[in-house]
Parts: sequence; structure tokens; C-alpha cells
Amino acid sequence: MKFFFKLIFKILLFLVIAIILLFASIITYNTITDYHPLQKEKLNISGKGLLNESIDSVVTIFSWNIGYCGLGKDMDFFYDGGRKVRPAQEDFQKYLNGTLNFLAKYDTVDIFLLQEVDTNAKRTYYTNEANLVNQFLPNYSSVFAKNYDVRFVPFPCYAPMGSVVSGMMTLSKIKPVETFRYPYYINYSWPKNVFLLDRCLIYTKIKMQGGKYMIVLNTHNSAFDDAAELREVEGSIIKSIILDEYERGNYVIVGGDWNRNPPGFDIKKISGNEATRTAGPAFDIDFLPPGWKWVFDPALPTNRDVNDPYSKGKTKTTIIDYFVVSPNLDVIENKTIPTKFEFSDHQPVFIRVKMKAPIIKPDILNVKIKKKAVKKTKKKKISLK
Repeated sequence: MKFFFKLIFKILLFLVIAIILLFASIITYNTITDYHPLQKEKLNISGKGLLNESIDSVVTIFSWNIGYCGLGKDMDFFYDGGRKVRPAQEDFQKYLNGTLNFLAKYDTVDIFLLQEVDTNAKRTYYTNEANLVNQFLPNYSSVFAKNYDVRFVPFPCYAPMGSVVSGMMTLSKIKPVETFRYPYYINYSWPKNVFLLDRCLIYTKIKMQGGKYMIVLNTHNSAFDDAAELREVEGSIIKSIILDEYERGNYVIVGGDWNRNPPGFDIKKISGNEATRTAGPAFDIDFLPPGWKWVFDPALPTNRDVNDPYSKGKTKTTIIDYFVVSPNLDVIENKTIPTKFEFSDHQPVFIRVKMKAPIIKPDILNVKIKKKAVKKTKKKKISLK
């Protein structure tokens, strides 16, 4: 009997050591192969956007976190309290087809901002969604910025998520002058950071009428309750970029998935018998100088919880997808486009803006004084105000 217990102890000890070594090797492997860009990176522009053209004074933008076409209405997700890791293949195909066809319906929009676009991931059956988006929107220039590249995600233990390569896309009917991937320079501490996203934004510079430029930022900020500090830093980085661009005389719009409520968000204003929640802390109303506009539709939610399949009136919803617009732009139209969370855990948001007419100031340096007037006032000091 004593020998038997020793044998059991040795077997258990061997299993514990084996598990520790396995996880140690997974962490080591992911640390060595970790994608962690630290510098601003120029992005390659592809597609058939118009060359040597300028965008009109009225601009439309469509922003949507497509949830990698894996978080449709029937899906729950283990990281949010659910059980599933990826949808069944037939469900994924349904969400993918629905997303692509939905985007194609809005092919009159000037600019698309998309988040959570997989290019090579087990969770989406290694489908290159970026290529498919370009096929369904053939008349746009596009850029892709990677923000998630992990060789093997070992969680959950009962069904590891495996490899993930994913990112964000910005598409424009006018070919941009330049585009960049800006890293957020902050993440969780090691070793957690090697299994999670390396967040970033896409900076796009587009020529407008009159030789002006519009700067469009596509952002996907940190999620989950333990990332409040990360979101604060990300917000500060965005603020620094947009204030600098506005000072240069450019028009500026930021759109995307902020993973926090906008200033002025009120859950009581969401209609349609939706269950609601806050995603805080919300941005402070004084986060940006006067004149800057936080633009969202207060009546419709843009995001749902994924702890269970979507059930209207039961599943908690909130607003975390919206726009920030610079003072030199007027907002003509703004709406959340209802999809009933059919294909994603987010609903798309839409905005239409117009360039404000420039304020013409008199240039006193160009004021001409007639010679006769000068002679008459020869001994007097002339003061031009």
C-alpha cells in the first residue's frame, strides 16, 4: 500500500512538473515571437481609390467593429463569461457573408473604419477577411494595421484559442496622401502581454478641396475592466495627435471602438427596451478644448455583452463606438445603424460632416494709402489699426 501511494505521488508530481514546463515553454515561445512594434510605421496603400483627386467638402464615414465575423447574435465568448471559443463553421460563414454584404450596401460612403479584421486565425478558420473586404469594396484604397499577432493562445485550457493574426482596416474612395500605424506604447505587464493585443490607431491623411487635408484616425482601444489605465494613456495619445493636427490647419475626425462611454452618455436615453450598462469611466466633457464635438446617437446601443447569445431586453448593451470631430467641421448627420447584433457584437456608426467656410480676416499689411493722403498728413503719425 505504501508503494502504491508513492507511485501515485510520483505520477502526480510528474504531471504537475510537465504542466509547468508546458506553460513555461508556451510563454517562452510567445515571448520570443511576440509582435511588439514600438515605432510609428508607414502602411502600404492598396486598392483602386482615385488618384490625384481631392475629397468633397462633405464627407461620410462608416465605422464598425466587425468582431472578426465570429461574434454574431448566437455567439457567447469565454473571455466575457461565456463558454464558446469560436463559432461553429456554418455560423461563422453566416456572419462573414452577412458582414460583407452589409458593407457592400454602403459602398457610397467615402471612408470605412473597421476593427477586428482577422487575416489568419484559428477562431475564424484561417480566413483572410481583409482580402474579402477589399473584394466586396473594390473601388476603395485600403490599409491594414496588425494589432494582434500571437502564435498560440493557450486559453481556455479546455479548448485553446490557438493562433491569431488580426487587425484594423481603413478604406477610402480617394487614395490617401499617407497612412501610418501609431502604436499606443502601453500594454499589460509580462507575461500577460504576450497573449493579448498590441493596440494601435491608423492615421490617414486625405487631400480635400482647396488644398486642405483631412486627418482620419481609426482607433480600437483597450477592453475589459482591468484596462482603465491603458485607456487613459491611449486617450492622451489620441488627444496629442489631433490637437497638433488641428493647429496645423487640418480637419480631424477620430472614429472607432473606444471601449468606454463618451461624455454625456445616459443609459436612460437608449430606446427600444434594451437592457443597458455603463462602460466607464466615461470621457470627461473637458477632455478636449471647447469646439471639439463628441458625436454619437444616444438612442441606440453600439455594443452588447457576449456572456450569452444576444437576447433583446436581457443582454446588457452600451455605447462605446462613436466619433470625435474638430471645430472646423459641421456635423450634418449622425446615426447608429441598427443590425440587431446579427453579425457582430457591435452595431456600425455613421457620420456626415461638412467643412466650415474659412473665416476671412482683413490683412492690414495689404492696405494701400494714396499718395495725396500721405502728403496731407506728412507731419502726422499714421496709425493703422
